[in-house]
Amino acid sequence: GGMSVIIKEKKKREPLAYLFTILFFINYFLVFQQAQWLHRIDTVVYFKLTRNLNNLQVMFYNVISELSSSRMAIVYTIVLLGILWFIRWQIPGVWITFTVGTGLVVGWVARLILRYGSKRVEPEMGYAFPGLHVLGMTILVAIVYIIFLPYFKDKALAYLVGFILGIWLIATSVACIYLGQLHVSDITGALTLGFAWVYYCSNLYIRYAAKLKKIKGFRNSNY
Repeated sequence: GGMSVIIKEKKKREPLAYLFTILFFINYFLVFQQAQWLHRIDTVVYFKLTRNLNNLQVMFYNVISELSSSRMAIVYTIVLLGILWFIRWQIPGVWITFTVGTGLVVGWVARLILRYGSKRVEPEMGYAFPGLHVLGMTILVAIVYIIFLPYFKDKALAYLVGFILGIWLIATSVACIYLGQLHVSDITGALTLGFAWVYYCSNLYIRYAAKLKKIKGFRNSNY
């Protein structure tokens, strides 16, 4: 029916969101303090990934990197908004746009604070935390997990799509490390922030979707 809210309240999501939030702040603090061991992990992973590369891998990672940038995340969001608007899901469309937009802004502000707050930042480290490249994709994938997958009648298909999206996120992360765009810590920052942010925004949705429906442009929207 048109009246059921598409985002179901999930009790088990709440502790996860708080856990992700705490992990994000621990990660933030460690990058801010420039923990030596963190720098070592970042360096070791980078060298392990880039040790024996062939041209095909380089090309593959470049393509993935292009397709998953924060610019592209915004493009996907706008396309999704257009589709949802067209099929009378304006309220979810606006929510998705809001979630991706604000999430990227929060990530960007977090990065600015880090850049100007931490005096000991070396140019090759700490500038990219949290990795906006991975953040945009994380937010979109989390949205699909929370909103679309629970509605698949075919559970096997839902798991398959979820699995493919998980692989996509991993590939994006590896591509960013590989191309020297991000460190491991930038990626863990993006993943934790992204999932936590979508959770908090889904709470806003549960609270305000019905109120939006009273507004003129949204009266016919499913939500």
